[in-house]
Amino acid sequence: MDRTKQNDIVRRASAMADKAPFVADDFAQALFPRTDVAFNDRMRSNARQYLRGVVSQIEQRICHIATRDLGVADELLLSIGEDGEGQSLALLEQSGLLNRPEIVQHLFVRAQQSELAARLLQKISQEDLESTLTRHLDHADPAVAEAAMGLLVAQSKTTGAAGETAASLADLPPEIVYAIVWPVTAALARLSSTAGVRLQQAAERLLAEHDESAGVARKAERLAQLLEQTETENDPHPMKDGLTLFVARLARQSGLTSDQIVTFTAEPDMARLVIMLRAADYPVQEALSIYVALDSGENILTAATYGELDRDRAVALVSRWAAPDAYQNADRILARAYLGEDRQ
Repeated sequence: MDRTKQNDIVRRASAMADKAPFVADDFAQALFPRTDVAFNDRMRSNARQYLRGVVSQIEQRICHIATRDLGVADELLLSIGEDGEGQSLALLEQSGLLNRPEIVQHLFVRAQQSELAARLLQKISQEDLESTLTRHLDHADPAVAEAAMGLLVAQSKTTGAAGETAASLADLPPEIVYAIVWPVTAALARLSSTAGVRLQQAAERLLAEHDESAGVARKAERLAQLLEQTETENDPHPMKDGLTLFVARLARQSGLTSDQIVTFTAEPDMARLVIMLRAADYPVQEALSIYVALDSGENILTAATYGELDRDRAVALVSRWAAPDAYQNADRILARAYLGEDRQ
């Protein structure tokens, strides 16, 4: 065995020794999942691809600011800033710095959005989906028409092949940008010969210039708000509004967040989505139509099951789910630890 291979094996062995305490954690997650949500290979692949795109864009932007605006002369940073060939993802994945709850939750929501987009494309053409927004371009209210155009433009930057969600910095919530920017900055400082302080300055500029209002989520929220004020608009439906606007309109109607609603669609039988529709007093056939449009085809909701749901109970549950996450978590812990309540 030549020395290069020997050194490679030594490095791998040392790396595994450092990570050995985490093997049981990884295996435990595979053996004993804590929820009934299923994550298929496509979701995992889409989440990784999306994360790679996000890290690459943040990395390229930091390098661009450092070399163009701050005058940093470093060949690696110049190369990344020009062609976007990222270098830090592998280092960050190995370190576990990207395995933070807020980042993982964001990746899950984006992966599930890709799933929903793929499901819709099995039931309606891409052309028909796009026309769901273009119909608002001729709206009598100029503000609605302008908001619809803004959403169309934003969506064009974040829709990949086959309905996949492409990475766009503008579409990242500020807390996710912050959570990823600093690990990327630290990784770049280690990979390059540049003093960390210059890269930190570049990172701070990126954070200062981040404008979430230009992203799809905010554009959809704006259009949903305007449509809510239009008496002629019917209840939201994914086949009539498209996925993004449908979720935004449903969020305004329910008091929940768009991310919560997307999460509901990944759960067994989409049970919480059904409860939410019942709380909003959707007619049976309308609720069934929405369910069929978003479902993977493995679950069945019947008119009898939906009709038997107690609406007052559904309203109470949705009100609880709309509370801040910190409150909900504390409420559950207190109920289990001290009150012995069966909270749903």
